Amino acid sequence: MSTLPMRVRLPFTANWIISGREDLTWFIGSSLISYAVLVLMKAGFPLTPLSLVWMVGIDGPHVLATVTRTYCDNNERRRLGGLIWVVIPAMMAGPVMVAGGAEPLFYVFAISWLHYHIAKQHFGFLMLYRHKARERNRTDYLLERAFLMGSLMLPFARYILRSSFPGLAALPIVHSIEAALLAAYAATAIAFGARQWNLWNGGTALNVPKLMLMTAVVPLQWLAFGYAAAAGPDGVIRAGIVLGLFHSFQYHRLMWFHNRNRYSRPTAGKQRRNRSDSGAPFCVLLRRSRAPESDSSGLAVPLDTQFLCPGRSVGHPVHPLHSRFKDLEGAGQQGTGGRS
Repeated sequence: MSTLPMRVRLPFTANWIISGREDLTWFIGSSLISYAVLVLMKAGFPLTPLSLVWMVGIDGPHVLATVTRTYCDNNERRRLGGLIWVVIPAMMAGPVMVAGGAEPLFYVFAISWLHYHIAKQHFGFLMLYRHKARERNRTDYLLERAFLMGSLMLPFARYILRSSFPGLAALPIVHSIEAALLAAYAATAIAFGARQWNLWNGGTALNVPKLMLMTAVVPLQWLAFGYAAAAGPDGVIRAGIVLGLFHSFQYHRLMWFHNRNRYSRPTAGKQRRNRSDSGAPFCVLLRRSRAPESDSSGLAVPLDTQFLCPGRSVGHPVHPLHSRFKDLEGAGQQGTGGRS
């Protein structure tokens, strides 16, 4: 009597960017630091020491991490051309606007750019986890994008409207638009939850890292800006610290992973041309590493192609997270196979 092999469907799947331990520690679990700091702030802990630790010890090095893969990379400098130096005149925008009496407007622009930058990174991680799990369903992608970006931008928009434009926020038509947006967001959240239930109930393995990331980041946005609204004039600084901590820890680990795999083999001719060893000891110091890392599949990352998403499950390179949205969207939508 012959027996057919049984295929057991697991209700969950975990395809990590680096490994379970590293992803849980840096890309997801570091949100606990932001939650802890939020609790400290609400308990009355002084803002000054928190600001200094964040700006000097965490956010400043986060900026240097970007320098290592842009200004310290010959290929990136050639690719970006003159655009890479736009930061120099852009640094004058703040002093000029403050001197011209437009300080409140400058802070609105600066905060908006900061939060856009943070939202883009979280969306990038969502795309990387979709890519690792070979998720190609277009409807799921649109639903997840709408839910995540709504969760990231709606709390921020409500806070900016009330804190910077109270007169506009008091208009009846603005109240109506806000109510419509909140209703649409609630419907999107319900649809997202229902879709995950249907997938699980139908035997499709759920993407655990992606769901854990969203579980970490979505409540944090609402809590941070809700607290900022009640904290007074420095509320936006408090929210920036809370949200910036999670963002910076994610970025530090991702750039360490990227840079070790891109620059760690000096004997490779192509990589020698990428490095800025001559005349740039500062860049070499920032980028110095021992050996390439591997992802959860155990394969070292090919230095000339896949710096963020290596392994058997990847068939094409994925751009770093601060690249354009379309780079990451394309990475999440290309390829064959995966969940349909």
